[in-house]
Amino acid sequence: MRLPMFNSKFSGLLLLGFVQLLVPSLNAQESSAVQEQTNGGGEEKKNPVAENSASGIVNSDNASERVAYWITQLSHDHYLRRERASYQLKELGPVVIPSLISAMNDGDLEVTERSVAVISEFAISYAPSEDGNAWETLQNMAAKSVGRRALAAQAAMEEVSEARSERAEDLLLAAGVFIGDGEFSVAASQKLLKLVEVGDRWNGDVKVLEWLEWVDDVEHIRVTGKAIRGSVLRNVVRMPALKAIAIADSEVAIDDEVFASMSEMERIESLDIRYVKVTERQGDIISRLPLRASLTLMGTGIKSDTVDKIRGRLAGLEIQFRQGGFLGVSCYADEQVCTVNVVYPNTAAFEAGLLFRDVIVGAGDDKISSFSTLQKAINKHSAGDEVEIRFLRGGKLLKAKVRLKRLKEN
Repeated sequence: MRLPMFNSKFSGLLLLGFVQLLVPSLNAQESSAVQEQTNGGGEEKKNPVAENSASGIVNSDNASERVAYWITQLSHDHYLRRERASYQLKELGPVVIPSLISAMNDGDLEVTERSVAVISEFAISYAPSEDGNAWETLQNMAAKSVGRRALAAQAAMEEVSEARSERAEDLLLAAGVFIGDGEFSVAASQKLLKLVEVGDRWNGDVKVLEWLEWVDDVEHIRVTGKAIRGSVLRNVVRMPALKAIAIADSEVAIDDEVFASMSEMERIESLDIRYVKVTERQGDIISRLPLRASLTLMGTGIKSDTVDKIRGRLAGLEIQFRQGGFLGVSCYADEQVCTVNVVYPNTAAFEAGLLFRDVIVGAGDDKISSFSTLQKAINKHSAGDEVEIRFLRGGKLLKAKVRLKRLKEN
Protein backbone atom coordinates (compact mmCIF):
# COMPACT_ATOMS: atom_id res chain seq x y z
CA MET A 1 0.00 0.00 0.00
CA ARG A 2 1.35 3.40 -0.95
CA LEU A 3 1.63 5.98 1.83
CA PRO A 4 0.00 9.36 1.19
CA MET A 5 2.43 12.07 0.09
CA PHE A 6 2.52 15.26 2.15
CA ASN A 7 2.74 18.58 0.45
CA SER A 8 6.34 19.86 1.00
CA LYS A 9 5.08 23.35 1.81
CA PHE A 10 2.67 21.97 4.39
CA SER A 11 5.35 19.77 6.04
CA GLY A 12 7.72 22.76 6.21
CA LEU A 13 5.08 24.75 8.08
CA LEU A 14 4.63 21.90 10.55
CA LEU A 15 8.42 21.77 11.22
CA LEU A 16 8.62 25.55 11.68
CA GLY A 17 5.75 25.43 14.17
CA PHE A 18 7.53 22.70 16.12
CA VAL A 19 10.76 24.76 16.31
CA GLN A 20 8.84 27.83 17.45
CA LEU A 21 7.30 25.79 20.26
CA LEU A 22 10.68 24.31 21.22
CA VAL A 23 12.73 27.55 21.44
CA PRO A 24 10.58 29.23 24.16
CA SER A 25 10.78 25.99 26.10
CA LEU A 26 14.61 25.99 26.00
CA ASN A 27 14.78 29.69 26.90
CA ALA A 28 12.41 29.11 29.81
CA GLN A 29 14.56 26.22 31.00
CA GLU A 30 17.74 28.32 30.87
CA SER A 31 16.01 31.21 32.66
CA SER A 32 14.81 28.83 35.33
CA ALA A 33 18.35 27.53 35.80
CA VAL A 34 19.63 31.08 36.31
CA GLN A 35 17.05 31.78 39.01
CA GLU A 36 17.61 28.53 40.89
CA GLN A 37 20.16 30.17 43.20
CA THR A 38 18.61 29.81 46.68
CA ASN A 39 19.77 30.41 50.26
CA GLY A 40 19.76 27.84 53.04
CA GLY A 41 16.15 28.60 54.07
CA GLY A 42 14.72 27.88 50.64
CA GLU A 43 13.99 31.55 49.92
CA GLU A 44 15.03 32.65 46.43
CA LYS A 45 18.45 34.23 46.51
CA LYS A 46 18.89 37.45 44.53
CA ASN A 47 21.17 36.78 41.62
CA PRO A 48 23.77 39.57 41.29
CA VAL A 49 23.80 38.91 37.53
CA ALA A 50 20.30 39.61 36.21
CA GLU A 51 19.73 38.16 32.74
CA ASN A 52 17.30 38.72 29.95
CA SER A 53 15.53 35.35 29.74
CA ALA A 54 15.38 35.42 25.96
CA SER A 55 18.89 36.54 25.09
CA GLY A 56 20.92 35.59 28.16
CA ILE A 57 22.66 38.99 28.09
CA VAL A 58 24.36 39.88 31.38
CA ASN A 59 23.06 43.24 32.62
CA SER A 60 25.25 43.70 35.67
CA ASP A 61 27.88 46.46 35.53
CA ASN A 62 29.98 44.76 38.20
CA ALA A 63 32.69 42.84 36.31
CA SER A 64 33.86 40.83 39.34
CA GLU A 65 30.29 39.67 39.99
CA ARG A 66 29.96 38.64 36.36
CA VAL A 67 33.15 36.60 36.56
CA ALA A 68 32.16 35.00 39.86
CA TYR A 69 28.72 34.09 38.57
CA TRP A 70 29.86 32.46 35.36
CA ILE A 71 32.53 30.49 37.20
CA THR A 72 29.81 28.97 39.39
CA GLN A 73 28.10 27.84 36.20
CA LEU A 74 31.09 25.83 35.00
CA SER A 75 29.85 22.89 37.07
CA HIS A 76 26.12 23.40 36.43
CA ASP A 77 23.99 20.26 36.03
CA HIS A 78 23.00 21.26 32.49
CA TYR A 79 25.58 20.80 29.73
CA LEU A 80 24.32 23.80 27.75
CA ARG A 81 24.72 25.97 30.82
CA ARG A 82 28.30 24.83 31.26
CA GLU A 83 28.95 25.60 27.61
CA ARG A 84 27.40 29.03 28.06
CA ALA A 85 29.63 29.71 31.06
CA SER A 86 32.78 28.79 29.13
CA TYR A 87 31.73 31.07 26.27
CA GLN A 88 30.97 34.02 28.56
CA LEU A 89 34.28 33.68 30.40
CA LYS A 90 36.15 33.69 27.09
CA GLU A 91 34.26 36.83 26.11
CA LEU A 92 35.27 38.55 29.35
CA GLY A 93 38.95 38.10 28.41
CA PRO A 94 42.21 37.27 30.23
CA VAL A 95 41.15 39.29 33.28
CA VAL A 96 39.33 36.15 34.45
CA ILE A 97 42.50 34.01 34.71
CA PRO A 98 43.17 34.60 38.46
CA SER A 99 39.57 33.68 39.25
CA LEU A 100 39.82 30.55 37.13
CA ILE A 101 42.96 29.48 39.01
CA SER A 102 41.12 29.90 42.32
CA ALA A 103 38.14 27.96 40.96
CA MET A 104 40.37 25.05 39.96
CA ASN A 105 41.78 24.86 43.47
CA ASP A 106 38.28 24.33 44.87
CA GLY A 107 36.40 22.82 41.94
CA ASP A 108 35.87 19.41 40.41
CA LEU A 109 37.32 17.86 37.25
CA GLU A 110 34.74 19.59 35.05
CA VAL A 111 35.75 22.99 36.41
CA THR A 112 39.44 22.19 35.92
CA GLU A 113 39.11 21.06 32.31
CA ARG A 114 36.87 23.95 31.33
CA SER A 115 39.12 26.48 33.07
CA VAL A 116 42.19 25.12 31.28
CA ALA A 117 40.31 25.28 27.97
CA VAL A 118 39.39 28.93 28.55
CA ILE A 119 42.97 29.86 29.48
CA SER A 120 44.25 27.96 26.44
CA GLU A 121 41.87 29.95 24.21
CA PHE A 122 43.34 33.21 25.55
CA ALA A 123 46.87 31.99 24.74
CA ILE A 124 45.82 31.14 21.19
CA SER A 125 43.62 34.15 20.44
CA TYR A 126 45.71 36.95 21.96
CA ALA A 127 49.19 38.20 21.13
CA PRO A 128 51.80 36.81 23.56
CA SER A 129 52.23 40.17 25.32
CA GLU A 130 48.47 40.61 25.70
CA ASP A 131 47.31 37.17 26.82
CA GLY A 132 47.18 38.02 30.52
CA ASN A 133 49.99 35.53 31.25
CA ALA A 134 47.86 32.70 29.90
CA TRP A 135 50.89 30.85 28.51
CA GLU A 136 52.87 31.26 31.75
CA THR A 137 49.84 30.03 33.69
CA LEU A 138 49.71 26.84 31.63
CA GLN A 139 53.45 26.34 32.08
CA ASN A 140 53.18 26.67 35.86
CA MET A 141 50.24 24.30 35.99
CA ALA A 142 52.05 21.69 33.90
CA ALA A 143 55.19 21.96 36.05
CA LYS A 144 53.69 22.27 39.53
CA SER A 145 50.37 20.44 39.37
CA VAL A 146 49.64 16.71 39.39
CA GLY A 147 47.04 14.38 37.93
CA ARG A 148 44.40 15.54 35.48
CA ARG A 149 45.22 19.19 36.03
CA ALA A 150 48.82 18.75 34.94
CA LEU A 151 47.83 16.55 32.00
CA ALA A 152 45.22 19.06 30.84
CA ALA A 153 47.77 21.88 31.02
CA GLN A 154 50.37 19.87 29.09
CA ALA A 155 47.89 19.04 26.34
CA ALA A 156 46.83 22.69 26.15
CA MET A 157 50.46 23.81 25.86
CA GLU A 158 51.01 21.55 22.87
CA GLU A 159 47.94 22.97 21.15
CA VAL A 160 48.94 26.57 21.93
CA SER A 161 52.53 26.03 20.82
CA GLU A 162 51.47 24.63 17.45
CA ALA A 163 48.93 27.41 16.90
CA ARG A 164 51.39 30.15 17.84
CA SER A 165 54.15 28.74 15.64
CA GLU A 166 51.87 28.78 12.61
CA ARG A 167 50.60 32.26 13.40
CA ALA A 168 54.14 33.54 14.03
CA GLU A 169 55.38 32.63 10.56
CA ASP A 170 52.32 34.15 8.90
CA LEU A 171 52.58 37.44 10.80
CA LEU A 172 56.36 37.77 10.39
CA LEU A 173 56.25 37.08 6.66
CA ALA A 174 53.46 39.62 6.26
CA ALA A 175 55.66 42.18 8.05
CA GLY A 176 58.53 41.63 5.61
CA VAL A 177 60.65 39.34 7.77
CA PHE A 178 62.37 36.68 5.65
CA ILE A 179 62.08 33.05 6.78
CA GLY A 180 63.61 30.41 4.51
CA ASP A 181 66.80 29.06 2.96
CA GLY A 182 69.61 31.49 2.20
CA GLU A 183 73.37 32.06 2.32
CA PHE A 184 74.63 32.60 5.87
CA SER A 185 78.21 33.36 6.95
CA VAL A 186 79.70 31.42 9.83
CA ALA A 187 83.31 32.35 10.61
CA ALA A 188 83.53 34.08 7.20
CA SER A 189 82.49 30.89 5.39
CA GLN A 190 79.17 30.96 3.54
CA LYS A 191 76.68 28.11 3.85
CA LEU A 192 73.14 27.55 2.60
CA LEU A 193 71.00 27.37 5.74
CA LYS A 194 67.48 27.97 6.94
CA LEU A 195 67.45 31.43 8.49
CA VAL A 196 65.44 34.43 9.59
CA GLU A 197 66.40 37.88 8.29
CA VAL A 198 65.16 41.18 9.66
CA GLY A 199 66.33 43.79 7.19
CA ASP A 200 65.27 46.34 4.62
CA ARG A 201 62.06 44.51 3.70
CA TRP A 202 60.82 44.53 7.30
CA ASN A 203 58.05 47.14 7.77
CA GLY A 204 59.50 48.49 11.03
CA ASP A 205 56.80 47.10 13.33
CA VAL A 206 58.76 46.11 16.44
CA LYS A 207 55.70 44.62 18.13
CA VAL A 208 55.34 41.90 15.51
CA LEU A 209 58.85 40.72 16.36
CA GLU A 210 57.62 39.33 19.67
CA TRP A 211 56.43 36.41 17.53
CA LEU A 212 60.08 35.44 16.91
CA GLU A 213 59.85 33.62 20.23
CA TRP A 214 57.55 31.13 18.50
CA VAL A 215 59.80 30.40 15.51
CA ASP A 216 61.07 27.18 17.02
CA ASP A 217 62.89 25.50 14.13
CA VAL A 218 65.41 28.13 12.98
CA GLU A 219 68.93 28.36 14.42
CA HIS A 220 70.31 31.32 12.41
CA ILE A 221 69.26 34.95 12.15
CA ARG A 222 70.67 37.94 10.29
CA VAL A 223 69.80 41.51 11.26
CA THR A 224 70.80 44.25 8.83
CA GLY A 225 70.66 47.98 8.21
CA LYS A 226 68.14 50.06 10.14
CA ALA A 227 66.89 46.98 11.97
CA ILE A 228 70.10 46.85 14.01
CA ARG A 229 68.84 48.29 17.28
CA GLY A 230 68.24 47.13 20.81
CA SER A 231 64.46 46.88 20.53
CA VAL A 232 64.90 44.37 17.70
CA LEU A 233 67.62 42.28 19.35
CA ARG A 234 65.58 42.01 22.56
CA ASN A 235 63.10 39.95 20.55
CA VAL A 236 65.70 38.13 18.47
CA VAL A 237 67.42 36.55 21.47
CA ARG A 238 64.16 34.89 22.55
CA MET A 239 64.12 32.55 19.55
CA PRO A 240 64.18 29.11 21.23
CA ALA A 241 66.52 27.32 18.78
CA LEU A 242 68.83 30.27 18.03
CA LYS A 243 72.55 29.44 17.80
CA ALA A 244 74.11 31.92 15.37
CA ILE A 245 73.63 35.67 14.87
CA ALA A 246 74.88 37.92 12.07
CA ILE A 247 74.79 41.72 12.42
CA ALA A 248 75.62 43.46 9.15
CA ASP A 249 75.65 46.67 7.14
CA SER A 250 74.83 49.65 9.29
CA GLU A 251 75.57 53.14 8.03
CA VAL A 252 75.03 54.70 11.47
CA ALA A 253 76.31 54.08 14.99
CA ILE A 254 74.38 51.40 16.87
CA ASP A 255 73.38 51.40 20.53
CA ASP A 256 75.03 49.25 23.18
CA GLU A 257 71.81 47.32 23.81
CA VAL A 258 72.27 45.52 20.48
CA PHE A 259 75.07 43.51 22.10
CA ALA A 260 73.91 43.69 25.72
CA SER A 261 70.65 41.93 24.74
CA MET A 262 72.66 38.87 23.67
CA SER A 263 73.87 38.35 27.24
CA GLU A 264 70.40 36.92 27.99
CA MET A 265 71.19 33.86 25.87
CA GLU A 266 72.63 30.77 27.52
CA ARG A 267 74.86 29.99 24.55
CA ILE A 268 75.84 31.58 21.23
CA GLU A 269 77.66 29.29 18.83
CA SER A 270 78.74 32.05 16.45
CA LEU A 271 78.47 35.81 16.12
CA ASP A 272 79.32 37.60 12.87
CA ILE A 273 79.60 41.40 12.90
CA ARG A 274 80.25 42.91 9.49
CA TYR A 275 80.47 46.53 8.37
CA VAL A 276 79.06 47.77 11.67
CA LYS A 277 81.11 50.24 13.69
CA VAL A 278 81.97 48.73 17.06
CA THR A 279 83.15 50.97 19.92
CA GLU A 280 85.63 49.99 22.60
CA ARG A 281 82.80 49.84 25.15
CA GLN A 282 80.82 47.53 22.86
CA GLY A 283 83.92 45.40 22.43
CA ASP A 284 83.96 44.97 26.20
CA ILE A 285 80.30 43.85 26.14
CA ILE A 286 81.08 41.36 23.35
CA SER A 287 83.96 39.91 25.38
CA ARG A 288 81.47 38.94 28.11
CA LEU A 289 78.92 37.21 25.86
CA PRO A 290 78.39 33.41 26.11
CA LEU A 291 80.21 32.77 22.82
CA ARG A 292 81.32 29.18 22.26
CA ALA A 293 82.64 28.61 18.72
CA SER A 294 83.43 31.67 16.61
CA LEU A 295 83.40 35.46 16.44
CA THR A 296 83.90 37.36 13.19
CA LEU A 297 84.71 41.07 13.19
CA MET A 298 84.83 42.36 9.64
CA GLY A 299 84.99 46.04 8.71
CA THR A 300 84.04 47.11 12.25
CA GLY A 301 86.81 49.67 12.81
CA ILE A 302 87.54 48.05 16.17
CA LYS A 303 91.10 48.44 17.43
CA SER A 304 93.44 45.49 17.59
CA ASP A 305 94.14 45.96 21.31
CA THR A 306 90.38 45.67 21.97
CA VAL A 307 90.37 42.45 19.96
CA ASP A 308 93.27 41.21 22.09
CA LYS A 309 91.17 41.80 25.22
CA ILE A 310 88.35 39.79 23.68
CA ARG A 311 90.78 36.96 22.91
CA GLY A 312 91.98 37.03 26.50
CA ARG A 313 88.49 36.72 27.96
CA LEU A 314 87.22 34.20 25.41
CA ALA A 315 90.14 31.81 25.31
CA GLY A 316 89.76 29.03 22.75
CA LEU A 317 87.25 30.97 20.66
CA GLU A 318 87.95 31.17 16.92
CA ILE A 319 88.15 34.91 16.17
CA GLN A 320 88.26 36.22 12.62
CA PHE A 321 89.47 39.84 12.70
CA ARG A 322 89.31 41.36 9.23
CA GLN A 323 89.46 44.89 7.88
CA GLY A 324 86.54 44.17 5.59
CA GLY A 325 87.91 43.43 2.13
CA PHE A 326 86.45 40.29 0.51
CA LEU A 327 87.99 38.51 -2.46
CA GLY A 328 85.29 35.90 -3.06
CA VAL A 329 87.02 32.54 -3.41
CA SER A 330 87.28 29.35 -1.43
CA CYS A 331 90.26 27.02 -1.69
CA TYR A 332 90.91 23.41 -0.70
CA ALA A 333 91.97 23.57 2.94
CA ASP A 334 93.86 20.25 3.01
CA GLU A 335 96.27 21.07 0.16
CA GLN A 336 99.72 22.64 0.44
CA VAL A 337 98.80 25.15 -2.26
CA CYS A 338 95.87 27.55 -2.61
CA THR A 339 93.77 25.84 -5.30
CA VAL A 340 90.47 27.55 -5.97
CA ASN A 341 87.44 25.28 -5.59
CA VAL A 342 84.71 27.98 -5.54
CA VAL A 343 84.46 31.44 -7.10
CA TYR A 344 81.47 33.23 -5.62
CA PRO A 345 79.32 35.23 -8.04
CA ASN A 346 79.27 39.03 -7.99
CA THR A 347 82.56 39.23 -6.07
CA ALA A 348 85.94 40.80 -6.82
CA ALA A 349 87.36 37.39 -7.82
CA PHE A 350 84.44 36.71 -10.14
CA GLU A 351 84.80 40.08 -11.87
CA ALA A 352 88.58 39.61 -12.21
CA GLY A 353 88.03 36.31 -14.05
CA LEU A 354 89.44 33.82 -11.53
CA LEU A 355 88.35 30.26 -12.27
CA PHE A 356 87.96 26.88 -10.64
CA ARG A 357 91.35 25.11 -10.23
CA ASP A 358 93.38 28.32 -10.51
CA VAL A 359 96.26 28.22 -8.00
CA ILE A 360 96.74 31.52 -6.19
CA VAL A 361 100.41 32.19 -5.40
CA GLY A 362 100.41 35.88 -4.44
CA ALA A 363 98.20 38.71 -3.15
CA GLY A 364 99.70 42.18 -3.04
CA ASP A 365 103.08 41.95 -1.28
CA ASP A 366 102.29 38.57 0.25
CA LYS A 367 103.24 35.12 -1.03
CA ILE A 368 100.38 32.63 -0.84
CA SER A 369 100.99 28.98 -0.03
CA SER A 370 97.60 27.95 1.39
CA PHE A 371 94.06 29.20 1.87
CA SER A 372 94.88 30.40 5.38
CA THR A 373 97.75 32.58 4.11
CA LEU A 374 95.41 34.01 1.46
CA GLN A 375 92.86 34.86 4.14
CA LYS A 376 95.50 36.60 6.24
CA ALA A 377 96.70 38.60 3.25
CA ILE A 378 93.19 39.73 2.27
CA ASN A 379 92.25 40.46 5.88
CA LYS A 380 94.75 43.34 5.88
CA HIS A 381 92.69 45.23 3.32
CA SER A 382 89.44 47.13 3.47
CA ALA A 383 86.57 47.01 1.01
CA GLY A 384 87.50 49.21 -1.96
CA ASP A 385 91.24 48.48 -1.80
CA GLU A 386 92.87 47.37 -5.04
CA VAL A 387 95.07 44.27 -4.77
CA GLU A 388 97.10 42.38 -7.36
CA ILE A 389 96.33 38.65 -7.38
CA ARG A 390 98.93 36.32 -8.97
CA PHE A 391 97.85 32.82 -9.93
CA LEU A 392 98.77 29.80 -12.03
CA ARG A 393 96.46 28.50 -14.74
CA GLY A 394 97.66 25.50 -16.70
CA GLY A 395 101.16 26.11 -15.35
CA LYS A 396 101.24 29.69 -16.68
CA LEU A 397 101.63 32.64 -14.26
CA LEU A 398 98.88 35.24 -14.65
CA LYS A 399 98.07 38.48 -12.83
CA ALA A 400 94.81 40.30 -12.16
CA LYS A 401 94.02 43.58 -10.43
CA VAL A 402 90.99 43.19 -8.17
CA ARG A 403 89.04 45.79 -6.19
CA LEU A 404 87.92 44.11 -3.01
CA LYS A 405 84.26 44.28 -2.10
CA ARG A 406 82.19 43.79 1.01
CA LEU A 407 81.07 40.30 1.93
CA LYS A 408 77.46 39.94 0.84
CA GLU A 409 75.22 36.90 1.17
CA ASN A 410 73.46 35.96 -2.04
